[in-house]
Amino acid sequence: TEGLRTAAFPPMMLQSMVENAIKHGLEGKPEGGYLRVRAEVAHSKLRVIVADDGLGFGAKPSTGTGLGLTNIRERLKLLHGDQASLKIEPNQPSGVIAIIEVPYQLARSE
Repeated sequence: TEGLRTAAFPPMMLQSMVENAIKHGLEGKPEGGYLRVRAEVAHSKLRVIVADDGLGFGAKPSTGTGLGLTNIRERLKLLHGDQASLKIEPNQPSGVIAIIEVPYQLARSE
């Protein structure tokens, strides 16, 4: 909807979430898989959901530093305090769902 197109969302955060899903979930899955990005407004929050059907938690040893999600959480806290959150949960039958919620606001036009 038009309201979602003009909603404020931290720059590069969606890209980080998608990269994370590809790197940790789909990259090691030879048959490939899917990645879905969805946004919705609920209870005056903008909720952005990135879901994949990749390998899931702990399926392969991580070569990363583990800082990606930590950085997202820190940025959310700086921008919105306790009004924002990042949740990571298992997807069924496989994969991961990452959900970011921020206060729903219209982006300022430059």
